[in-house]
Amino acid sequence: MTRKNFAALIGLSLVMACGAAHAQLYHYKDAQGRMVYSDTPPPAGVPAANVLKAPKLRQGSPGPDAPAATADAKDGKDGKDPKDGKAKKGPQTTAEREADYKKRMAEADKKGKEDAQKADQTQQNQARCTALQANLAALQSGQRMRKIDASGNPYFVEDTERSADVAKAQQDMAASKCN
Repeated sequence: MTRKNFAALIGLSLVMACGAAHAQLYHYKDAQGRMVYSDTPPPAGVPAANVLKAPKLRQGSPGPDAPAATADAKDGKDGKDPKDGKAKKGPQTTAEREADYKKRMAEADKKGKEDAQKADQTQQNQARCTALQANLAALQSGQRMRKIDASGNPYFVEDTERSADVAKAQQDMAASKCN
């Protein structure tokens, strides 16, 4: 690349950068009739006819005169905060934003703990139902079953005791809301 081409490239990039920077400027006449160039919108007292140039706004973004109107439209017709119904005071301080953040984090943590507890309870219920279904299936299979009596001696289950155990297992499943 020659020096001449390099200088032309630098010049072209500077011209393009100036155009991008110029696109963000406001050009208006203030109350005393002076021309003002600024990157912030003109004050509320400047009539719209005195604004000579303003940056193009994205669709859906408020204009320079609209911050108060859009704030009212967001939170309701009566100018009250939709979260707590209290009158708005203006922008929040850093301490208020931090307190809101901590409150939201505490609520999310509490909800997470509740969800984990519900999931754990569901898992325990499912394990209990699986054990009850396996016990019922074994009782209804007709195989010989052995139990141990109070003195520690094994014995075989008779049909009358088996039918009572089946009824008890079915009641336990119904109480545990198993399918």
